Amino acid sequence: MLAQDVGRQQSIDSAAVMYLQRADGQSVLYYGNEQDGQPRTTNHPYLTNAQYVKARLSYNNVIYPEALLRLDFSRDELVVQSPDRRNIVLFPENVDFVELHNKHIIYFRRDGLPGCPSTGYYSLLYSGNCKVLERQTADLLLNNGDGSYYYAFTTRYYLYKDGVYYNIRNQSGLLKALSPYKKELKRFISSNRWRFRRDAEVLIAMTVSEYEKITGSL
Repeated sequence: MLAQDVGRQQSIDSAAVMYLQRADGQSVLYYGNEQDGQPRTTNHPYLTNAQYVKARLSYNNVIYPEALLRLDFSRDELVVQSPDRRNIVLFPENVDFVELHNKHIIYFRRDGLPGCPSTGYYSLLYSGNCKVLERQTADLLLNNGDGSYYYAFTTRYYLYKDGVYYNIRNQSGLLKALSPYKKELKRFISSNRWRFRRDAEVLIAMTVSEYEKITGSL
């Protein structure tokens, strides 16, 4: 059954690639505003690198398995490269998800729940009854030493649990949000030798997964 599902998905992806190749610049994926040029800086504001890479994109409920994409953290924009090499900003309300640089990225819309973070692009690190979201931003700053400009990156983590969002800044905050199982989860983290500063993504996601196993909420 699994092999049939994989084969079916590969057929769908192949058909989508052929459509994009034939549609060329007429594809609805390439309708939109061109992104403005970036200022001259000593680094770039994109996820992983500034080059476009093939990514799996769901856009307005249509799958594009090999769209050329990059995610701009400074402007919070997902950008696609058209066949004629234009930089087109995708309409965020049409982005269902994108699998880019081994991250599952969604366009999250702020709701009225307590602690809810702002609207924008997030990496969905874990999705069960609880959810773990990662928000990355890049701010343009001036280096007073040599007058050059550079991007300073900030990463924030959010845990959704029982109708509340928690801004997770450290291990203690995570364990507090997952009470009353702090002792069990602390042992779990220690047994895997994770450190928050070094392993925040995997530590938070796997600890939340362990919490759901303990509580039987998977």
